[in-house]
Amino acid sequence: MIACVLLVRWAGTVAAPATTLLEVAQRFSPRVAWVEPQGLAIDLHGLERLFGQPRELGDELRRALARAGLETHIAVASTRTAARLLAHARAGLTLVEPGGEAAALAPQPIALLLGLLDQPAPAAAPPRASARFYRTSPVQEIVKPRRSRGPTPATDLLQTFRRWGVRTLGDLAALPSPELAARLGRQGPALQALARGQDPAPMVPLVEDERFEARLELEWPIDGLEPLSFVLSRLCEPVCHHLERRGRAAAVLHLELTLVTRAGWARRLELPAPLKDPRTFRTLLLLDLESNPPPAAIDVVALRVEPTPARTLQHSLLERARPRPEQVSTLVARLSALMGARRVGRAVRLDSHRPDAFTMAGFTGDDVGPARRGHSRTAAPGEPAASPPPALAPALRRYRPPVPAQVVLDAGRPARVRAARAGVPGGAVRVVAGPWRVSGEWWQPGTAWDHDEWDVELSGGAICRLTRDRLRDRWHVAGVYD
Repeated sequence: MIACVLLVRWAGTVAAPATTLLEVAQRFSPRVAWVEPQGLAIDLHGLERLFGQPRELGDELRRALARAGLETHIAVASTRTAARLLAHARAGLTLVEPGGEAAALAPQPIALLLGLLDQPAPAAAPPRASARFYRTSPVQEIVKPRRSRGPTPATDLLQTFRRWGVRTLGDLAALPSPELAARLGRQGPALQALARGQDPAPMVPLVEDERFEARLELEWPIDGLEPLSFVLSRLCEPVCHHLERRGRAAAVLHLELTLVTRAGWARRLELPAPLKDPRTFRTLLLLDLESNPPPAAIDVVALRVEPTPARTLQHSLLERARPRPEQVSTLVARLSALMGARRVGRAVRLDSHRPDAFTMAGFTGDDVGPARRGHSRTAAPGEPAASPPPALAPALRRYRPPVPAQVVLDAGRPARVRAARAGVPGGAVRVVAGPWRVSGEWWQPGTAWDHDEWDVELSGGAICRLTRDRLRDRWHVAGVYD
């Protein structure tokens, strides 16, 4: 006997029947899986030495569930499909010898099989009524069952089978498979396999959600980063070792501190790339606590990690390797502690008509691109020579914020520029181009902007961009062309 299916009818006094059923079932076997919202499959292979024969095991299951306030229908068979159908058809305990599934299912009505098609799919985990949460195995996340296109409703199938004279599961199992597939499509042979008691897929047991965390209760409160660094080292090393054994890496770090005042102090760090280095974890946490120190001494330190699949990198033989994610993360953390978190990041252009609109975003592992290919290759004999690289356009180096300036106009055009900051070019204007008018955000009071832009060449040879704020009638030197 391999499979055992429990179909439960619980009383109203039971608070969490699904969780109770799962806890009782796992006392007998660690391999269990939901087959329907009120049905659980248990793998009983190899349990005869612990619980005796299948009938004795079934009786022991019923008594354990009855003590928990659950009324169950139990069927023991070699396949989950046969056990599930027989548990719906018969009350109490049903035993089927290996190889006798088709014969045991043959007298059952065809409506029994079609009625199971209308039931909702079982949830991956029972309701959150206890501290234990379960999910399906990663195999089920990778290998997903293929769904047929537009399955026929069970009511229509039942009417079709009745017109054909098919009344029982044995009649359906005896039909020729090619003719059944020609009339019902892919769904026909699938139903016939179920009628014979065959499982459509292997059993994927439930597994407990794996948690990557460590906790340490201190004998004496600590107040300071230096003693805290030793505590963090003791927590980071086992967590990283656990990640390494499971082929995972950390995406987010959660540090939870319990203070002597009984208050909590939590910090959350999003890593730019999946990491599993304990020294990097400790450094990042200490730098974050340096910028955000707890208000009191610490009694309990807890570290929790949100795992993600570890990255596999393939370096190129022609390009320089990128910096290690650990180095980038540590550098960004040190700069954030020194300059402030809002002043460290990468510039991201905003979807706006404003020329200099941007925002600061955090660094990721892909921000640092490979080095430019500076090598050149000589053309082979008979191969056309490579075309010369295109000429580079002048780049505008903007001042942030723009430098106020005094501009003398001649016939409405800039004739002389005098900047209010030392080092900013100024003087007589030799060549002028413009103006170009740019405006936007007129629908938001206080943030509207309306500028006239000019490109001018000064007497000293510098090429600048001037802007005139039409709303406030002010001139600025926006930038200098390199």
